[in-house]
Amino acid sequence: MTVRPPAPVDGDAARRAAEAELRHAEYHRDDPGLVDRIGNWLARRIAELFSGSVGGNVTLVFVVLLAAVVIFLVVRAGPPERSAGAREGDFDPLAPLPAHDHRRLAAEHEAAGRFAEALRDWLRATVRTIEERGILDPRPGRTGAATAREAGPLLPSVAGELAAVMERFDEVWFGGRPATGADAAAARHVAEAVVRAPIERRAPSGLAAPR
Repeated sequence: MTVRPPAPVDGDAARRAAEAELRHAEYHRDDPGLVDRIGNWLARRIAELFSGSVGGNVTLVFVVLLAAVVIFLVVRAGPPERSAGAREGDFDPLAPLPAHDHRRLAAEHEAAGRFAEALRDWLRATVRTIEERGILDPRPGRTGAATAREAGPLLPSVAGELAAVMERFDEVWFGGRPATGADAAAARHVAEAVVRAPIERRAPSGLAAPR
């Protein structure tokens, strides 16, 4: 029987055979991992930036343009807004500042016709005056209603007006009722009254009031 010699292997076939052979796992055991390859790629790109080559200049221009776009988008977006939970749960509409600052802000709001803001700042001034006079100790998180309830027995001459104005505040800021000039005027009257209102040194229960 005549044995035929194997058919000659052309260049394309030889290349495909070699590539198939090189894909076997035993030839890639010492290849760098994915992290190493990414690190090497970044190192080459950084080197290109400072090489002065055409490729490096193009990469540098691209990085500068990308940074400019990012900065533009950040500036246009502005500071991040507080979440709804933070606005509703952590917002204290009677957050303290010195009473005279709140009185100044309240007067400005009222003069400009911003009656809801005027109502708020006149009450902030009221609360701070009560604390600054030592009628109540400062306590973070104390609500307007709590202030009226605790300070009322110690300021009997303005207790009724204080409670009424706190109710107006709740209706406007939490109930959605539009504020009026009368709301702001009532709050201003209470803020002025607590400055000079006499303090009842003993509460009706017989317990000594805080000084």
